[in-house]
Amino acid sequence: MSFIKRAGLYCLRQRFKTVILFLVLTLIAAFMLTGRAFRDAAKGATADVSTAIGGKIMLNIDTEGHMGSGQQTQWGTAYAYNGDLITQEIVDAIGEVEGVVDYNAEETAGYYGAGVNFKYLPAALGLSYTKYGEASAYTITLSSEKCRAFQNGSYKLVKGRHITPDDKYACLISKELADYNKLSVGDKIKLYSFTFDSDFIDEFEIVGIFDGTEGASGNALTVDEIPANCGYVDAAAVQEIFKGIDEEGYQQLTIFAEDPVDIRNVYDRISALPELKGKTLKLSIDTEEYDVVSAPLESLQKLVNTTIIIISAVSVVILTLLLTIWIRGRKKEVGILLSIGKSKVNIILQIFTETFAVAVISFAASIPFSFLVAEKAGVLLVSRAWAGTANLNVQIDAACLLPLSMIGILLISMAVIASSWTVVRSEPKDILTKMS
Repeated sequence: MSFIKRAGLYCLRQRFKTVILFLVLTLIAAFMLTGRAFRDAAKGATADVSTAIGGKIMLNIDTEGHMGSGQQTQWGTAYAYNGDLITQEIVDAIGEVEGVVDYNAEETAGYYGAGVNFKYLPAALGLSYTKYGEASAYTITLSSEKCRAFQNGSYKLVKGRHITPDDKYACLISKELADYNKLSVGDKIKLYSFTFDSDFIDEFEIVGIFDGTEGASGNALTVDEIPANCGYVDAAAVQEIFKGIDEEGYQQLTIFAEDPVDIRNVYDRISALPELKGKTLKLSIDTEEYDVVSAPLESLQKLVNTTIIIISAVSVVILTLLLTIWIRGRKKEVGILLSIGKSKVNIILQIFTETFAVAVISFAASIPFSFLVAEKAGVLLVSRAWAGTANLNVQIDAACLLPLSMIGILLISMAVIASSWTVVRSEPKDILTKMS
């Protein structure tokens, strides 16, 4: 009788042991499948984050040693930057660099304007240093969608659209300010701005409304300290307003690289541009946003890898102990098989076949159970520990079944060899003598 037939008959005869082995192997397989699904989901989410966020390189004006002499005004001493600005020529050259996928100018509080035909949310001091009241700060930008507050989720566009590089005299305002003045997308607001010797009234169209400023005003003393009063305006309009007064150019440029891993090479290519040679500009790498989002996902990958290793080790131990106890109760069977000429390898193969046959059924049964566990655990992890970082798409596909099957065969082989060796290494006469 072949070892395969003996294995089948043994499983049918020892139904209780077979059921216990089935349950143990099903749980082990389910944990392994779920762990592999989480690891793949974390890898996929990290790759998605890498593609969506990319790496960032910052090009800024270098103010150190380039602020010139102070100029007295009615508000005190003012210092003007007398170095180089980021010109359109530089921007165009950077846009052609290999690995650069986009760029954006974002100058926080780069433009101040007092409301001519609308009112800001009031602050504690209630200053009125212009004929239209107090001015609030606006961020000058090429593309508001690429601004930091929208990229990190602090602000969210709720109506209209974002400012684009093609816009001129476009602005974004907060929902709080829009509600306070009953303003909507498409309405136009007038802003009063001034320099040392000139003043201007300019009209901007509201192209979008954002939220995220609620409850952030605190005990603000001035209107520009209330986030709801601060909006976004396009760079083209500001350059036209101050044309002939200020030199045209940007003070800051955020450069988006396609892959954070390749960020250093992109940085080197930009540094080598002839348009930057001798300029009072400084270049730096900024991967902060990518690091913040990807760090928990990478931690999850390490945690899952460690868990899989622990589960594998514990599984071998549990299987070895379980099979050892059962094999010791089969000394008579082993002794008879050895005495009639069956080789030790043949007996080990029988035990392996018994375990493997149950494992195949257990593995198939663990798949729907793993689907359920992975789905529920994925939702729980995202809502609790990794909320706001990335979408964790936990699923079990055919790609992970083959490697886990191979791991399962290896674990079963190790457990069978370890558990059966104590018996089959003995001679048949010794086994039968001890039994008698």
